[in-house]
Amino acid sequence: MRKLLLFAILFSSFVACKKEEDDAPEAPSVSFTATSGYTITLPKVITFTAASNSADQVNWDFGDGSTGQGFTVQHSFTAYGNYKVKATAVKGSATASATRDVPVTFFKRVDIKGIRVLQIPPYKAGGQDWDAGDYPDLTYSITFPGDTVYNSLSVLNNTSEGYFLIAPPRSTYIFTEDVKIQLFDKDSGNVPDKETIGFLKFRFCDYLPSTVVYPDSIDISSNAIRMIVKFDFVY
Repeated sequence: MRKLLLFAILFSSFVACKKEEDDAPEAPSVSFTATSGYTITLPKVITFTAASNSADQVNWDFGDGSTGQGFTVQHSFTAYGNYKVKATAVKGSATASATRDVPVTFFKRVDIKGIRVLQIPPYKAGGQDWDAGDYPDLTYSITFPGDTVYNSLSVLNNTSEGYFLIAPPRSTYIFTEDVKIQLFDKDSGNVPDKETIGFLKFRFCDYLPSTVVYPDSIDISSNAIRMIVKFDFVY
């Protein structure tokens, strides 16, 4: 009898837990779009539109200390710069969030004018020299948003540092997606004829100025690679 009672209690607990799991709300999905932040005057009003499969409401954090609520909202930005805007979809106790960069700027594009290589890994994988007894022959490529690739024809021979002048400059109109600069050891006559040293990624929106004084270079580093990228923000 005691065994039957214990089984009944355990079974009831299992059914109750299963019902709670079944009753738990499914987390909603969320994504959103934003109108252009380009402007020559402030404030700039941007419209945000959220899409969700089942959310009851959407809460907004506009990245400047202000918040809002609704599937479609407008917000007035009073300063230039890049804002991390976050939309949170709510369905009962379940939530889901999406964040994106929203640049408010008077610039239309960025021109990359040069790359100064300051540091590379001293050896390739396995501790081998890049070139037997010598430094690598450096070259590079730039992958812009939309997967447009610029392959440099310039080579800096037998060195671990140096400057590449990019003339004419290479441009992008998209500030919110990755730019990837990849370094290679150029080995003419070999197959393959170049070996990857490493790469760096960055987004120009992270360097947008909040005043009329703006940077003309950025110093970036990762995984034993360091370089300075020279550029111009263009009106």
